Amino acid sequence: MRSVRICLVLFALLISVRAQSIGEWKIFSDMKKINSTVITTTGIWAATEGAAFKLNFSDSSYSTITKANGLNSQALTAIAVDNYNKVWLGSREGYINIFNPADNSLFKIEDIAQSNKTLKQINNIFVKGDSVFVSYDFGLSIINAKSFTFIDSFLKLGSFPAESRVINSFKLSSIYALTEYGVAIQKSGATNLSAPESWNTFTLSSFLPPNSAQSANNLVEFSGQLLLSTSDGIYKFSNNSWQPFTLPGIKILDMKVTGTSLYAISTSQLFRYSNGQVTTLLTNANTSFSSLSVAADQTVYISTAQGLLEFKNSRSRYLFPNGPAGNLFVNLSIDPAGNLWVATGKNLAGKGFFKFDGNNWTQFNKASYPILPSNDFYNVFAAPDSAVYLSNWGGGVTVFKNNNFQVYNASNSTLIGIPNDVNFIAVPDAKTDSKGNLWILNAQSASRKPLSVLQKNKPWVNFSFSNPSLTENDNLDKLVIDQFDTKWFTVAIKGRFGLYYFNESNTMDNLTDDTQGFLNTSNNLLSDLINALAVDQRGYLWIGTNVGLNVILDPSKPKVTSNLGIALRNQNITCIAIDPLDQKWIGTQQGVFVLSSDGIVLINQYNTKNSPLPSDDIKSITFDPKNGIVYIGTDFGLASLQTSSIQPPQSFSEISVYPNPFVLGADAAKVTIDGLIKNSSIRIFSINGNLIRDFKSPGGKIAFWDGKDFSGNYVSTGIYIIVAYDEEANNVKTSKIAVIKK
Repeated sequence: MRSVRICLVLFALLISVRAQSIGEWKIFSDMKKINSTVITTTGIWAATEGAAFKLNFSDSSYSTITKANGLNSQALTAIAVDNYNKVWLGSREGYINIFNPADNSLFKIEDIAQSNKTLKQINNIFVKGDSVFVSYDFGLSIINAKSFTFIDSFLKLGSFPAESRVINSFKLSSIYALTEYGVAIQKSGATNLSAPESWNTFTLSSFLPPNSAQSANNLVEFSGQLLLSTSDGIYKFSNNSWQPFTLPGIKILDMKVTGTSLYAISTSQLFRYSNGQVTTLLTNANTSFSSLSVAADQTVYISTAQGLLEFKNSRSRYLFPNGPAGNLFVNLSIDPAGNLWVATGKNLAGKGFFKFDGNNWTQFNKASYPILPSNDFYNVFAAPDSAVYLSNWGGGVTVFKNNNFQVYNASNSTLIGIPNDVNFIAVPDAKTDSKGNLWILNAQSASRKPLSVLQKNKPWVNFSFSNPSLTENDNLDKLVIDQFDTKWFTVAIKGRFGLYYFNESNTMDNLTDDTQGFLNTSNNLLSDLINALAVDQRGYLWIGTNVGLNVILDPSKPKVTSNLGIALRNQNITCIAIDPLDQKWIGTQQGVFVLSSDGIVLINQYNTKNSPLPSDDIKSITFDPKNGIVYIGTDFGLASLQTSSIQPPQSFSEISVYPNPFVLGADAAKVTIDGLIKNSSIRIFSINGNLIRDFKSPGGKIAFWDGKDFSGNYVSTGIYIIVAYDEEANNVKTSKIAVIKK
């Protein structure tokens, strides 16, 4: 220990501590659609379609829990807090996750989710003492809040069908279970509740009006009475029967009791019942209510699809954490500054487009920016000049640059729309070439000229195709432009699919020297159905089909290769991205596959079972080369992963090593060497000049040393010199690191 202290004192000036985040996942999702809430003394927790958040009362800040924190699911449907301040979260898939805010630990109960049932959503969680009542799609279970073990489960409640959907449960002196058919009540003195005869049942049809769409939603105790919210107002249980109580004819979705007041909501109204009087506190026709919570100070929080509606002192506002405005990430692109741009959909499913700067999300939609043609932005391309090109389904192309919009449509371009409406210009993709010309795909164009180009300060040019011809019946989708400025795009031709290529030979006006062609299975493609295209750093064209991966090694002489990507055989490839190490990130319907630069070696695989991915059905992937972050889009949110694939600088400035000191045997298994140029070589020397180890970097900005010498042994405690140099050894940089061997 003495020698270690001396080492630290002598070389204190060399020591710097750097936090490593390589391998860190983050999840970004829209948390506005709220399914359930629960109030604690410090804040309100919300279970949403995009995981969970807490609004902290002390400073109005938000805390979030997502799959990146260990949740099994993003789609949360129920929430409760037990007497030990642990947060119980139920999901659509039947998972129960128990979060302890005291130490941020998470315990998982997967029994219901792992059952062989088709429907197993957790519908409600109710806490009574140390018993947690969990209502789900095929029964009711009681779980011990201390041990997290199942106390009992009930799948047949009285005369109701076995495995009926249990919507809500409640306990006073007896257990009450609300099912899709009605209310089951524990018989007095009954102890074996797994026996159906231990329950009395009351069907909804036995007390609700026959002409209504009969339904019920929850049970509460109010002033010593058991109340039930129904499609015909609120009912009370009295003299062994259900009788009308208040708000007749109104579908009540939820009720909560605070003090001497009963609060209830319909789809658009908030009511308060107190001293026999009903007061309508709020009417909101702009959104639908789903559930509510009420704080001790009478502040009401209503769950909606637009956020948490807070009603306080006769004023209302929506509350939700900053995030994307939707959970569908159709296409992604990164601009030179590292901003992420998101296209959200077509055919009226779009929500505009989003920008993420690494901290905050911004939504651009027609409501906020009337100049936009619509919210159906299907694709996005962030160009090297920082212009963002947005492909709109029906509205042409929108260019966003320097905070200004330019829209190109039928009124100011030669683009022609679909035959039924020539003003409806459906653009699936748009890219710029090496000269900055903008190339646009125009699906089902009535002009039969589906590829157009906008040159700088020159007229539009539109191109037609033959052999085979492209008509107004053809759908186009993906577009890439290679190093020769050849345009490659996918297309459906009268029910057949394939890949077109086109090069104008640098002469827009001379059509006689144009090169165009078409490839399909007859040219060695694995399939005619192509979902993804990407050009890698060597200029190879990678083609993702519904049954695997193809590559064209020399796009100037199109020849398809298929003897690669063995791990992807029969995989439906949905998207492809290339990282700074030329590795291929392949999206499929079974997660993400990471392949070596040649596409042969499977480096890694990510799916919902071994990673926080929100879904295995991958819709889009893009890579931030400067920061080494891969973004992965799904239908249930966006995932990001910090990788070591970082674009190297052109020349050395300085290299840094961390952690420094490096403690052998600690959790930090490797030293990170940061600041490398492309294809750097690394040499490790002892303080007296002996060569300890040498190796090549993976090719990017970062390399790693495991603290071992040539023989595979850990080095001794001491100071080591790290030397990095380029392929010609013309550029050399050094750094020092203190190594402590326990």
